[in-house]
Amino acid sequence: MQSSEGVNQFALISTIMPHTNRETADNYRWAMILSAVFIVGSAALGFLPIAIAAAAFMVPIAYLVYIYDVNMWEDAPAPVVAGLFLVTGALAVLVSLTFYQWVFDTEWRQLLQSSGRGGIESLSITGLLLFAVALPLIAEVVKNLPAVLLARRPQFDDMIDGLTFGIAAGTAYAAFETIIVFGSVFTSGEFRTTQGLASWLVIVLNVMVVKSLIYGTATGIAVASFSGKGEGYDGFTGLYLRNFALAAGANILYWLGVRAAAHLPFGQALGLLWGLIILGFLVIRIRVMLQAALLEAAIEDAAKTGSKRESFVETFCPECENMLLVGSMFCIACGTSVRSSSHQARKHMSAPATASDSGSLKNGGQS
Repeated sequence: MQSSEGVNQFALISTIMPHTNRETADNYRWAMILSAVFIVGSAALGFLPIAIAAAAFMVPIAYLVYIYDVNMWEDAPAPVVAGLFLVTGALAVLVSLTFYQWVFDTEWRQLLQSSGRGGIESLSITGLLLFAVALPLIAEVVKNLPAVLLARRPQFDDMIDGLTFGIAAGTAYAAFETIIVFGSVFTSGEFRTTQGLASWLVIVLNVMVVKSLIYGTATGIAVASFSGKGEGYDGFTGLYLRNFALAAGANILYWLGVRAAAHLPFGQALGLLWGLIILGFLVIRIRVMLQAALLEAAIEDAAKTGSKRESFVETFCPECENMLLVGSMFCIACGTSVRSSSHQARKHMSAPATASDSGSLKNGGQS
């Protein structure tokens, strides 16, 4: 979360990537915009296998790159989250195959066949209960399981760690579930299609942004509550149970709206709008927790002597670009924590001054 933003501001990048500063956030933002343009263009041209696969993994891959960039845990870097991503993905494949292909495939086909015709009265109640109530509830349990197990470890018991693990697990589950749900796109043998491209564009947008971020933010809220504040993790407290119910409820409401809207005119677009409403609520909710998590992490880091995250030489704040004092852990101008900078920015701030640097400083920065 950037210092120039309000807690209740709807800002996606700084919410799911809270340790970015203004410059690195812009880099991620442009990278994701360009990726989205490629994905939407592929869908518009009918290259659905490319569009669906890229849409499913755009946010999770960006998040893995972000974790590597900020290097939150020097003693246990990005491979920790990569392992969480793969384990959650494997569980997502197992649950999705069970619901969509192995056990409830008949109910799934009935739910799909009733969509877009006959109106809302043709909606399969059994299918709705299975795929809009039971499955999201089970999925939330599965998303929480590996993230909670990691959050129990002493080196990962801060609230910001739980929030990070929750977002990673949620986005991973969304990606692998999408691949299973749209498995027919990859096995049909048709690399390009010209039918129903307008509907496919809306579906791709939903998968690429709304579904992935709803899953990620919802699980992030729940697992952050498991970690809690202070020493150690809080565990299965009343707060965790309430926020787990919030996460599961948000997923259920999302899928109830999407499944019901599919039986109405312009159903795909209505489902997308409904998802954006759910996402907006979750983003505001998680940003309140994020504020507390970042403050806890920054204060804890500042309290440690010999921190590797403090500035070593005179350098500039990556957020407001004012000069940092030697040994600073916070910018005295805008209040940004050095800890909230990217790995590359911290490396630059902690590097010893060279002779040329010293000369430049003495000469007022003139060469």
